Amino acid sequence: MLGFGGHFSTKSRQYSTTLKALREARANWRRDHHRTQDHTDDVETTLIVGNFTYAGTGWKTTGDALLANTAAAKAREHRRLVKELIAENND
Repeated sequence: MLGFGGHFSTKSRQYSTTLKALREARANWRRDHHRTQDHTDDVETTLIVGNFTYAGTGWKTTGDALLANTAAAKAREHRRLVKELIAENND
């Protein structure tokens, strides 16, 4: 924040507006400027764009499973070695 220690939206009580008023003004402007002939009422709706489907469990190929298991084994070995090094340095 370029050396500024406060929150970006902090302001004094004498500031000319509030964040709530700004949000309401923006929502009103969007509603007024994006209104069409068919949608002149202020009814809120929800548009569902897509749906979720179950894609499956596990790996698609045995090669994918092999890569995942190899990476997991390497990570376990790395953690074991780090623990050993820490234990040696503490002794």
